[in-house]
Amino acid sequence: MSEKQAEPRLLDKAAHTLEASAILEELNVDSETGLGDQCAKDTLARNGPNELRPPKKPSPVKVFLAQVANAMTIVLIAAMAVSFGTGDWIAGGVIAALVMMNVLVGFTQEWKAVKSISALESVGSPLATVIRHEGGGSKVQGRAIRLSTTDVVVGDIVAVKNGDVVPADARVLPGHLSNLECNEALLTGEALPVGKTVEPLDDPNCPVGDRTNMIFAGSTVTKGRARAVVVTTGMATELGKIAAALDSKAQSNKTGFARFRENVAVAMGISGTTPLQMKMNKLAYTILFFAVILAIIVVSSTGYSTIPDSIATYAVAAAVSLLPASLVAVVSMTLAVACRDLADRNALVRRMDAVETIGGVTDICSDKTGTITLGRMVLKKAWIPGDMNDKEDLGKSYSVETSADPYFPRGMICETEDDEHDHGDEDECDACIRELDPRLHDLVQSGALNNMATIHRGKGEKGYEADGDPTEIALQVFAHKAGLGKPFLTHAKTHGAPLKQMLTRDSTTNIGAPHVEVHGHFEMLVEHPFDSTVKRMCTVWEYLPIQGERQQHGEDLIVYMKGAVERVMERCTHVGMGPDRIELTERAKKTINERMDALASQGLRVLCLAGKYIPMSQKDGVKTMKRDELESSCGVLGLVGIYDPPRPESRGAVMDSHMAGIVPRMLTGDHAATARTIAISVGILPEGVKIPETAVMTGPQFDALSEAEIDALPELPVVVARCAPETKVRMVDALHRRGRKTVMTGDGVNDSPALKRADVGVAMGLNGSDVAKGAADMVLSDDNFSTIVRAIRKGRSVFQNLSKFLIYLLSGNVAEVIVLMIGLAFRTDGVAVYPLSPVAALWINTVAADPPALALGLEPTDKHTMEFGPENFQNMFTPSWFLDTIGYGTLMGAQTLANFVIVQYGVADGAVDIEPYCNDALVGLQNGCDIVFRARGTAFATLEIILMLHAITCKHVTKSIFSMNHLENRTLLWCVLSLILIVFPILYIPAIDDRVFQVKGLTWHWGLVFGQAILYLVLAELYKMARRAYVRSRPPKAEHPAVVEGRRRGVPLHMADTIASPSAV
Repeated sequence: MSEKQAEPRLLDKAAHTLEASAILEELNVDSETGLGDQCAKDTLARNGPNELRPPKKPSPVKVFLAQVANAMTIVLIAAMAVSFGTGDWIAGGVIAALVMMNVLVGFTQEWKAVKSISALESVGSPLATVIRHEGGGSKVQGRAIRLSTTDVVVGDIVAVKNGDVVPADARVLPGHLSNLECNEALLTGEALPVGKTVEPLDDPNCPVGDRTNMIFAGSTVTKGRARAVVVTTGMATELGKIAAALDSKAQSNKTGFARFRENVAVAMGISGTTPLQMKMNKLAYTILFFAVILAIIVVSSTGYSTIPDSIATYAVAAAVSLLPASLVAVVSMTLAVACRDLADRNALVRRMDAVETIGGVTDICSDKTGTITLGRMVLKKAWIPGDMNDKEDLGKSYSVETSADPYFPRGMICETEDDEHDHGDEDECDACIRELDPRLHDLVQSGALNNMATIHRGKGEKGYEADGDPTEIALQVFAHKAGLGKPFLTHAKTHGAPLKQMLTRDSTTNIGAPHVEVHGHFEMLVEHPFDSTVKRMCTVWEYLPIQGERQQHGEDLIVYMKGAVERVMERCTHVGMGPDRIELTERAKKTINERMDALASQGLRVLCLAGKYIPMSQKDGVKTMKRDELESSCGVLGLVGIYDPPRPESRGAVMDSHMAGIVPRMLTGDHAATARTIAISVGILPEGVKIPETAVMTGPQFDALSEAEIDALPELPVVVARCAPETKVRMVDALHRRGRKTVMTGDGVNDSPALKRADVGVAMGLNGSDVAKGAADMVLSDDNFSTIVRAIRKGRSVFQNLSKFLIYLLSGNVAEVIVLMIGLAFRTDGVAVYPLSPVAALWINTVAADPPALALGLEPTDKHTMEFGPENFQNMFTPSWFLDTIGYGTLMGAQTLANFVIVQYGVADGAVDIEPYCNDALVGLQNGCDIVFRARGTAFATLEIILMLHAITCKHVTKSIFSMNHLENRTLLWCVLSLILIVFPILYIPAIDDRVFQVKGLTWHWGLVFGQAILYLVLAELYKMARRAYVRSRPPKAEHPAVVEGRRRGVPLHMADTIASPSAV
């Protein structure tokens, strides 16, 4: 080595196509000594830290300005400016207070969401082990040091072992590779670990999952150890490339006027933003248009002569009366409450209005591993061969009871019907075994000993945890359930002790475990780890009896082997391993293969276990014995079927989706048989019904279709196996072309592009990558599919509540507009008399309307929410919505005007000469406007009290007010009662009544007020009765076949809000 080591430079060719020695030479590094400290520092200074570019987080100023730039807020600011410009300080002050409330509430909630996500993403940088040396010279010695992954540079020699997170993309080095396997699910979506090799590959463009001589940043080592040389860091890694792709935004291909129109629409907030924001902004501009027209009409009523201040004030009041002034604040607070509720239910919302958007989705595109399933392998079936020469004894099948915790070492083992044609997902338990059959004993013991996995009780309430390869963990849990866990078999101090003492010293008993006695312990002599080329693993064991006990197996050593069925059977010559073993004939091979096919058809990963005895005399030479010789002439012990089980609550969540008209789609990297089995078990595919060929496709099949061919399919596939990241994006795009809205759930980096493309992207918080979380609109802290359905239910509830308080607010605005505008026609000698003063109009539009609106936003979720199709939760402004808004508003306005006319022109018979000063409080008090003020008081009380009854009516669009549970929303009840009571001090407190509100106290007029209130209830109930009759006349919605099958089998349907018990089967 030279005194000063040259800095490594980037490679010209793909690292996986080069020999490891060539890469070391190119990077000027030695695999034994690594980089020098100074060289590593210089490289770090030149290339920067090994980290992904953090996404730009909005500053407080940007969040605040976003609230000010809201369309409704801008409209209110314009109204405030006009009010102050005309000298109406009261109206201007009220509107200014509303603007401040809207902005502060919106800013507070958005900034809380930003900080919550920052807290979620602020995880400490993990450590990495690298080989480095100090100085130079001829006697340089490398040393292993631990440092932050951000300090890893190109050329570093990293050492990885079981449990480590790979810090950067690196090429595996020969001479240091020992049975290395990595879980690359975050990159590829493949649940099973990938075995690593050192040989170069020919294809420079092969998929990431096929680059078996590379380890990638973000992947986890599940087995073995190795050294590798770092070839890329930071944003240059495969992880960084995906992150960079997400940061780049698609450029519009529009030009000229179309481009200008698009930019204007984006600036106005009616395009390029979220669906809810676009709806609210369009509503704001529409209302602004009509508000300006109203103001012009009021001003034109003077003939455009000299416009008194009272007319200008009244014009502003008329315009503002059409604006739902507190809409922004009410929407923000409603969404914020929903977000907090979802956070308590394990769903953290990154974008608040995604809560409303998710309620209208038509499809859920979900990964399988860890979302619909537990993400952990479980042994479900076992089979031991019988006397292959006896047609009546071809073998025995067993089913293993599993719980919600796949590592829970307790569960019954049941003998089941041995039917080679059984492809179903359920088995009838013929008998729970209490004693292990000798052949089953050999199978279980083989799985326990020929196994490097461990299980242990977690801290606190975490249940049980496990370390090691997922397949070996499943075998070890099975062995514990059978009473033959590896600790029990290998530790002499526990000879004869019950299993419970191996796992915990508490009083928990292993109910269901067979009775097992072992009078000695096993010691491992040789291990040949799993090799991806031969797809087998074998170990050699010696049994050491307790002193005074007889050797259980004579003077023999035991060889155990497991692996792929075809690879194990090619090394076997017999069935069984004891003195009663029989020859492995062609007929026996056929029987074993038939059982393998039966298990595989159920979506299980099938392993074969084998073993044999070798003489104790070979003990000294067994460690040098060739692997091929050790594995020869073994006897087949049996087959086991392993799978990643569905979450207990997934089926109920899928049933809820079907009932709600939502199509759940499974996009997974697993094989088609496994995907189909899981899809049927959770109800994504119906059971017992012929499934169309296009319902289940593989990723290559789907990708081979053009867009036109995809669009021509009658239905898009609901299960896509061997799915690549590009396949998921194409699926989302295909759904969008069909006018559908989709949720994309995922946890890996490979899911991120589709998460960002979907209408609502949902990432997994426990096992999800930071890139996926950054691309998502919502993050699940429990990685549970049923939480998605809970979020959809909450989204539908938010949509319904938004619709309720918008009907309430806007119908109140319609009523005010009718009162104020028609009131211009009430004239005496050419002078108009206002039915409501400007302050009274502002009071009703703000103070009286806002609290009930917010309370309506807190309405609990209707239990029937998930029984309607998604089309009911997409377009809020439907014909029925407009009918409700205009109808109720017209009714309230007409009743208010009727009472004003009765008092002013009916009882008083128009006797009062109306002068301009009756519209001015300070002058009118001195000039006999008592009748006018009492007529206004009657109109004010009528409108506010009816508006409060209207708030209760808006709780449900069709349900009678007399059949509602008014105590379920106590906030609304107290708001209504309080605002009805506050009418009295306004009418009777001196100075407030006549000087501020321009009203006078009522006497007999209360009869008119409460009479109109009763009339409103009667007419509203008749209208709802007609709506209910119309709904009943519509044909019922056809149910999904999976829901029908679920009802037949008695499966509970509404399970999205249930939490599975850890002991649930």
